[in-house]
Amino acid sequence: MTRQRYNKSKCRDVISRVPMLFMALAFVMSFVSCAPHKKLAYDFVRDAKGTSVAFYLPNELEKKNIRKDCQIENLYHIETEYVQDTIEARTKIVNKIDDEMFLDILFASFESTLKDYDLSLEYWENENSKADSLHWVVDLSHIEILEYIEYQMAQCVVEGDYEMIPSVGVNVAAWIDLVNGKEANFVYTEQSFYEQISDCYYTMDSLNNIILNAEYQSITIKDFYDFAVLLGKLYAGYSFDYFMNEYVKKEMKKKGLEYSDDIYMRYDPYEMYIYYTGNDKLIEI
Repeated sequence: MTRQRYNKSKCRDVISRVPMLFMALAFVMSFVSCAPHKKLAYDFVRDAKGTSVAFYLPNELEKKNIRKDCQIENLYHIETEYVQDTIEARTKIVNKIDDEMFLDILFASFESTLKDYDLSLEYWENENSKADSLHWVVDLSHIEILEYIEYQMAQCVVEGDYEMIPSVGVNVAAWIDLVNGKEANFVYTEQSFYEQISDCYYTMDSLNNIILNAEYQSITIKDFYDFAVLLGKLYAGYSFDYFMNEYVKKEMKKKGLEYSDDIYMRYDPYEMYIYYTGNDKLIEI
């Protein structure tokens, strides 16, 4: 693979509804102020149909195990010859990932999702061609995968009684170059998935010590490859949304209309509607 969502009673009634009237008016004003954004966004969706997208992935993944229970300095109580075996045994994901398989799954999911947006995967670049409004480049230049320990709040036995319980998590961060004109934009995104605590309870050992027990819906390497499918869909959707919002920004400024970076939209190709979001998007670097 190459680089690869009118009487006193009436008067009192009117007065009681003033707050509601103001709220309704505020909503209408907000809708009107955002209407140009949405219209331009829908224009983009219409005009982008048939766009060719060149998608590249890195040749390999950067994988790190940052679990505290796998750091050598925290394994001083284990005999030296067993340290590495202990680390390997405790590690659940990063030491089992097949880079090529993960990237193949991600690539296939990205390509399949492009079709949902009426886009196509096509490598059209050469020394005489450049990215433009109908030819985009999505270069996922770097992927970093971290396995770590996070603490989740779990209710154990008594209602209102909570314990912070460690669980294994995996974070996938991606750095992406996006080009559909003269400018290239470097963006970032990261997503995580982790073990779910299904139950926790206390028991006592033979010395009457209270022991906390936790049951997990453990994560496996198969779960991680399933996660790669979700990432492929997300990266394709995020890239489309970024280009759409950049188009809206430029057109708003070109028309002399007030534009706010706080307004960010996403397009749902399955329900075919545009909605506003806060953090569900790519982050510019």
